[in-house]
Amino acid sequence: MQRAIGIAIKKANNALARDSDHFAKQLGLTGMQISTINFIADHETTQDVFQRDLEQEFNIRKATASSLVTAMVTKGLLIRVAATNDARYKRLLLTPQARQLAKKIDAFFAVSERRMQALLAADFDPTYNNLIKISQTFTDQNTQPPKND
Repeated sequence: MQRAIGIAIKKANNALARDSDHFAKQLGLTGMQISTINFIADHETTQDVFQRDLEQEFNIRKATASSLVTAMVTKGLLIRVAATNDARYKRLLLTPQARQLAKKIDAFFAVSERRMQALLAADFDPTYNNLIKISQTFTDQNTQPPKND
């Protein structure tokens, strides 16, 4: 299998993750923590953000999201606040410390995005759409119960 798309996607993902991790390390964080800060900063003014939103956005398991949120709360980056309509659910809010970091993180991701768009140029839209299709298809496939043949 000379030109396996799965391997190419994995290599690209690893390169992007290493780039994020390198930047995050300069802030004393992990790549996943900067992605979480960026996601919450982008959404908290328009909607309540819950742990399940992180699970969906980053396609991570409940236990992984729970560990991530707990670590970020411990580090003083997030606070959990009872939802206005149901106190059983906890909204995730950025602390002032995380809000300051969010500006640097947003700038980092904006530069990364511009680099990828410039690299792909006219191929950007089809590449983006095809990656979304792959992600959705394989996610849907893994959430359906196995077939008994």
